[in-house]
Amino acid sequence: MARYVMANRRAGKFGAAAQMMSRATFEATLDGPALSGSEVLQVNRPQRETGRITAVIETEAAEIEARRAEFPEDVLIEPEILHYRDESLLTAEYLGCQTDTLDAPAATGATAEFSVHARAVTGPLEQATVTLFVEAFGITRRLTGTTDSSGKYVFTYSTFFTPAVLVVVPYADYWPMVFQGPTQPFVATCPPLPTADKRTGWWHRESGIRTVSDTRGSGIRVGVVDTGVGIHPALAHVKDIGAFVDGMNDPHAGADTDRHGTHVIGTIGARANQHHEFSGIAPGASVYSARVFPPASGANQLAIAAAIDALSSDYQTDLINLSLGAKQASAIERDAIQDARERGCLCICAAGNSNGPVEYPAAFPETIAVSALGLRGWGPAGSMSAMRLPHERARYGNYNLYHANFSCHGGVDVAAGGVGIISTVPAHDGALYPYAAMGGTSMASPVACGCLAATLSTRCDYQSMSRDEMRAALAEEILRGSAKSVGLSVAYEGHGVAQAR
Repeated sequence: MARYVMANRRAGKFGAAAQMMSRATFEATLDGPALSGSEVLQVNRPQRETGRITAVIETEAAEIEARRAEFPEDVLIEPEILHYRDESLLTAEYLGCQTDTLDAPAATGATAEFSVHARAVTGPLEQATVTLFVEAFGITRRLTGTTDSSGKYVFTYSTFFTPAVLVVVPYADYWPMVFQGPTQPFVATCPPLPTADKRTGWWHRESGIRTVSDTRGSGIRVGVVDTGVGIHPALAHVKDIGAFVDGMNDPHAGADTDRHGTHVIGTIGARANQHHEFSGIAPGASVYSARVFPPASGANQLAIAAAIDALSSDYQTDLINLSLGAKQASAIERDAIQDARERGCLCICAAGNSNGPVEYPAAFPETIAVSALGLRGWGPAGSMSAMRLPHERARYGNYNLYHANFSCHGGVDVAAGGVGIISTVPAHDGALYPYAAMGGTSMASPVACGCLAATLSTRCDYQSMSRDEMRAALAEEILRGSAKSVGLSVAYEGHGVAQAR
């Protein structure tokens, strides 16, 4: 049995009558012969009578495919597609390992231990994520853990493996570091992150921002579909609209299940109070957070579609940031993106971190695909940020910028800073103002999104338009038209680096 998901079509259904007819068609199909032999696990019926109905079913894939012609055009049915947050990971190639990595199974037979002590100048690093890559006979395995209050974690693995690379990612305030050929026991020291230059980082400056204005982005509404939002003083203004896991909205479950969503939101709209803290690109924007990820798992297309529906309809957002991706296209997800665009809302998406073709939803023509750039010299030697340099000469541009070695390419609309981006993460254990450095097209997308929000806030022609597809088309035209080339090919930078005008 396989999990399939269903939804009624909304894009192109203008007016309440057409939308309600689409819903009625879906309801009839749900009770009809096309789903005989399938088990309906969940049906989501929004309170709005014109809202999208969705369902999760368990069925035999062969039966559904054989009966596909029986489903009306207004009923979308497809296998469940899990999307993952798009923060880049270090691959075996760039760690100097022999092969691609696989998560290690539990150690069997004779075992060895490897203890790591993660430290900063001020003392042990608690809750740091530590990853040990071990090798044997051309095979690489990956083991992961979290340090305790003393900064310690002990790995256990089969004795025929040898430790090759250790990666230490502090929860906040220190650089994630990579250590080649560690020996047992190992003390991993992580240097502190730099402070902001009058609330800006290199990604602000490359986006045309020299001085932070607390009103930049004012009047523009931005939605963020991600892992949720955590508590941070710089994000007190953010509106948490809850969780949409499997398409079901829980308005009280929007807290961040990770650090990712909080980081993305801070990159767009953090309101830093001190000059040494990093501001968002558009701190004056109104930001709305929708959680679609369950803890430690991927988000399916029903969750993403429901969040897009709510943000673009109920909250009338102008832009939605999607720092997530999958290699497979979803018709349900695309329908939600098209429907949002018809309401004047444009989706800005991470291009993906597989160093290949642009992934979905960024690959849909209705969205903006954002690739990630880095700045040479940013990040200390041995840091994860310092390991994002590409091998190909063609990926180096002007102004010491480069197209990051993980970033997808081809079909890119714009580029933005996406390596070593320092932004907010949820406060915890007495750390009230934590900031972390992350990399990925997940980080580049909100930089571009913030740039567009900042620019749109100055455009009276845009703000006076009706909320329809022409409004979204103008936003897209403005983003592309204001981008600045840094000497890279269109495959890597698209129209250029997104700028805040």
